[in-house]
Amino acid sequence: MYNTLIDSLCKDKLVKDAWDLYLEMVVKRISPNVVTYSALIHGFCIVGQLKEAIDLLNEMVLKNINPDDYTYNILVDALCKEGKMKEAKSILPVMMKGGVEPDVVTYSSLMDGYCLVNELNNARYVFNTMTRKGVTPDAHSYGIMINGLCKIKRVDEAMNLFEEMQSANLNPNTVIYSSLIDGLCKSGRVSCAWKLVDEMHYRGQPANVITYNSLLDALCKNQHVDKAIALLTKIIEQGIHPNVITYNVLIDGLCKGGRLKDAQEVFQDLLIKGYDLNVRTYNIMINGLCKEGSFDEALALKSKMEDKGCFPNVVTYDTLIRSLIEKDGNDKAKKLLHEMSARGLLQE
Repeated sequence: MYNTLIDSLCKDKLVKDAWDLYLEMVVKRISPNVVTYSALIHGFCIVGQLKEAIDLLNEMVLKNINPDDYTYNILVDALCKEGKMKEAKSILPVMMKGGVEPDVVTYSSLMDGYCLVNELNNARYVFNTMTRKGVTPDAHSYGIMINGLCKIKRVDEAMNLFEEMQSANLNPNTVIYSSLIDGLCKSGRVSCAWKLVDEMHYRGQPANVITYNSLLDALCKNQHVDKAIALLTKIIEQGIHPNVITYNVLIDGLCKGGRLKDAQEVFQDLLIKGYDLNVRTYNIMINGLCKEGSFDEALALKSKMEDKGCFPNVVTYDTLIRSLIEKDGNDKAKKLLHEMSARGLLQE
């Protein structure tokens, strides 16, 4: 009963309440077991109290309660998500000393962590170590590596892994396809990306808004804005809901294609419809206005974004200040610089 309650409280991030129950168990001489400790370790990891989680693991070992693979994997994953790769890696010898071998979950967490800190060669080394030790990678493992490689434009390596996973009878999901399509688009291989979209349809793997955002971005960057608008219309008809990233891509494409009025129309339409626009959306629009010399409109939009609770960042100020200086608007630029300093943005 205690374990069920502690686990439930921890999953709801009510770790203090869970800890109080644990102390109650101790007072009543009810011995906590591996399930109790695993739940608490998970809870502390969820709320970012990794020191307390590690302390609990050490306490388990001292009390001769053997952590299992689930316990260790919780901790490894939490450390990796924080980019603490040295600490995460140090858990492995402790695991093995306790008679628990790292499994596909352990190795996948390490790979994900290394990708997070942009150490792709280390991630690849972990992947190779896993296969060498006879641990079979699953679709998630391949997905982590493919996504990491695509993000740094090592798309050929990602494609090789994509083919390898299919040879192992592992079916790529929408996330994996989307990672590859994004990597191919950003590497200028848009026709290859479209072939993968066709393959997705053929395999009954539905493309989602993330998949299409990459394709829309590629079309806009190649000055095919009308094709991007046509694609957006098509996906809306298919029941796919565009998100703020979709519209950021389109507005940016319109601005850079010299179609500021069209960009403003899309932007105003989003405001009317109550879209929760982010600082990136406003920055794109402000940059478009500045490029056309519409500084008063750009400054008015900066005020408007603040009224809506979206606060300017370094990019906002940098765009406005540089544009004003170029057009001899030094007084306004100085005023913005002082405002930027007062908001503590000059340190960034």
